Amino acid sequence: MASSQRIFAGVRILDLTQYLAGPVATRLFVDLGAEVIKVELPPNGEGSRRLRFAADDGVDGAAPAYFAMHNRGKKCVCVDFKRPEGAAIVRDLARHADVMIENYTPGVLKRYGLGYAEISAANPGIVMCSVSTYGQDSPYAERIGNDLVALAAGGFLHMIGEPDGHPVYPASAVADHMTAVNAFGAISAAMYHRARTGEGQHIDLALVDCTFNSHDWQLAVLSATNGEIDPQRGGTQRTGAFPYGVFKSTEGYIGIGVFTEPQWEVLARRMDRADLLDVPEFQTGAGRFQNQAALKLIIEEWLATFANDDEAVRVLADELRLPAARVLSVGQFANDPVLSRRMVARVKTRAGRDQMLLRSPHKFSKTPPAEPGHAARLGEHTREILGAVCGYGDDRIESLRQAGVIVDSQAR
Repeated sequence: MASSQRIFAGVRILDLTQYLAGPVATRLFVDLGAEVIKVELPPNGEGSRRLRFAADDGVDGAAPAYFAMHNRGKKCVCVDFKRPEGAAIVRDLARHADVMIENYTPGVLKRYGLGYAEISAANPGIVMCSVSTYGQDSPYAERIGNDLVALAAGGFLHMIGEPDGHPVYPASAVADHMTAVNAFGAISAAMYHRARTGEGQHIDLALVDCTFNSHDWQLAVLSATNGEIDPQRGGTQRTGAFPYGVFKSTEGYIGIGVFTEPQWEVLARRMDRADLLDVPEFQTGAGRFQNQAALKLIIEEWLATFANDDEAVRVLADELRLPAARVLSVGQFANDPVLSRRMVARVKTRAGRDQMLLRSPHKFSKTPPAEPGHAARLGEHTREILGAVCGYGDDRIESLRQAGVIVDSQAR
């Protein structure tokens, strides 16, 4: 029986983030019931409101697809916190918040009186999470950074691509998403700590740290060999293991993740190539990786004997019990009703267009995540939040609006 109350119901989060790492983190909290108040600067709001693709509506104040994907279900207050009057409003909001998360370049918010010292003075129990590329105390803290910079500096790009070719960008903001998940976990942990002790605290989260923390075996190898082996990229295969990578198949590509010797034996016998098991160079994953050209050809010739890729995966995954899957596009996954596990919600935008949104990946048995809602118009909740949360009267709100300190999209 599902509970009617979601895990973070009653938790208020002040969201001063833009583009991806921060918005994804707060989106995860929205799905679990938190009230997220997104604070955006006038006149245009955060930059991702202006990222549009073909056929994006983005008209009549409706949010374009990229912004909606990561900001649906949040409330929006539009405040010019670069002005003292606006910064005071943010501090007032912080007094009534459990969490504040921001991802400006270190030092920027402090210049406006919105650093941790000022925010915690207004609310000692608040959990504040600062997301940046290099961290708050790095010598590189003030450098402009993003997902690409973190993947490059954190050793991630170095591991993708052909050994003799250029490092390859994965075409998805992996560092931003890894940081978002770490932010979600760190904030949740800090709230648990506060529940036990009453103490708020500041979380310094760096994209480079979260990227480097994603390496699974590379640092272990570097350490175990006293630095003699500095891991390198392996092209279509995982360095040091084979077959563990991507192989050409009848219709496209199949990922096969053979990692143990019993798994390799099962595959070799099913391909009717038990003779390979007696070749000394092929008797370890590292040996097979070093001599992969001939083996790769053998495996791909075997995959080509199947009528289609689904049949090949059925044999690999179901009959042989090996890790294997088709390499699918985003569209193929999204439109697969079994594989996608309700990860994609299909909703109507305010402009009437069909739109796909990500659902939460968290499958709780008692407290299921909320269904995705619409993204707010810029300043849609300014009047509501300043009145209900901060206690501002209509005259004060109108005065702030006329002075250009706030944007109220509900104003007539």
